[in-house]
Amino acid sequence: MIENLVDFVLNVAAGAVALVCLFDGTRRLGAYGVHRKALFLILLSASVCALFGGFAYQRYADLRTTLLVNQQKPAKAQGAAWSRVASPEKKEQLSQASARQNFRAAGTLGPYIDRNGETRTFAPSQEDLAARERVVAYYSRTEFAARSSLAEALLWLIAGIISVLLGFAMSLDNKPPTRAGQGEAISSGS
Repeated sequence: MIENLVDFVLNVAAGAVALVCLFDGTRRLGAYGVHRKALFLILLSASVCALFGGFAYQRYADLRTTLLVNQQKPAKAQGAAWSRVASPEKKEQLSQASARQNFRAAGTLGPYIDRNGETRTFAPSQEDLAARERVVAYYSRTEFAARSSLAEALLWLIAGIISVLLGFAMSLDNKPPTRAGQGEAISSGS
């Protein structure tokens, strides 16, 4: 899904130019040997490819870290913490709020302490289910974005390697004629 068309077009254009320059630089390097223009093209275009790939990998690492931090299992509620609460109604409200939060974050139906001090299993309401669905949808979208960022980073790596290989392969056809070959062509033409 393209979120910003202008950003997409500029990235495609810059990436295409970088890959073509990488290809042409390696073609020149293979065909004519080491010289300034070929090295400049290779270094500049390889840097651009590495920059684009590095940004994509950094985005992947950030999204993956966000997912891992947010999807950690919540800690178990301590019964001793509820003993300090004065009224049984307040104890039930706090215990239910903790169980609700655990359900929304992790999807687990945890226990809570009711007014009588008995342990019951939390039963989520429609609002709790809708909130959990939003959390799951967020995790799903973030995981998809992380995977697509990793794929983009790998694509930059693979495209750069292919550009270099194709540049060297095409340089085999563009070898300058040797002096012996030129001499033979001149003598055979006379």
